[in-house]
Amino acid sequence: MENAHLRLGKLTFVRQTRDTITHTSAHLDRFIAEPVADGTRETSFHFVSVFGGDQEIGAMLAAVHEGLRVQIVAGATMLLGTFGEKPVVYKGSLQIPGRKRPVRHAVILSKMLFETTFGANSEARRTVLFDHSPDFVLHRLAVRFGLPVLPGWANWFTAELRRRGLVEELIGFNCAPIGVRGTKLRLLRILGQGLRRKAIEIPVPQRSGAFGT
Repeated sequence: MENAHLRLGKLTFVRQTRDTITHTSAHLDRFIAEPVADGTRETSFHFVSVFGGDQEIGAMLAAVHEGLRVQIVAGATMLLGTFGEKPVVYKGSLQIPGRKRPVRHAVILSKMLFETTFGANSEARRTVLFDHSPDFVLHRLAVRFGLPVLPGWANWFTAELRRRGLVEELIGFNCAPIGVRGTKLRLLRILGQGLRRKAIEIPVPQRSGAFGT
C-alpha cells in the first residue's frame, strides 16, 4: 500500500530498574486520547490498536495492566499517558505470507470507552465516541442509553449537541473521536424538546382505504 508508513505510529514503553533499561515499541495504526493541558504532553488514552511480535505486545500489555505510562508518537503528535483503571484488551493474530510466526494484534480500550456498550453504565455522564459523523453519534448514543430515535434525526441531533456545547473534540489518529457530555435523561429531554418544536417528527403511518386502496 503506497505511503502506508505515513498512517502508522508507535506505542513505546520504557522500564528502568537499578541495573537495566528496557525499551519496547509496537506499531500503532489508531488511537484516541484526551486533549492535553497547556504546557504538558500528559493525557489519558481511550483506544489504541497496535501490532508487533509476541515479546513486544506482551510487554506492552503488561505495562498497560500495571497502569504504567506509555508514549505514543504518530506524525507530529507525541503524548505520554495511561489507560486508567481496568482497561479492556482484545487480542488476535495475523498470519502474514512469508513470515514463520504470526503478527500479534491488540486493541486496548479504557474503561470509559468500553462502557459505551449497551447497559454497561446507564448512569454515565460522558460518552467517548470513535467517530464524529452524525449517523454514528446518534446510533452509538441510542444503543448505549436505549434512546427512542429515528435515523433521520441524526443531523439535527448532532447539531443540537454542538449548539448546546456538549461535544468535546478529542485527539485521534486515523479516526475522528469526540466526547459527548450528557446523561440519558438530558438526551431524552433534548429529543423531547425537538419533537415539541417540530424540529424532528415521527412520521404518521398512512391509513389504507376500506378495501385496501
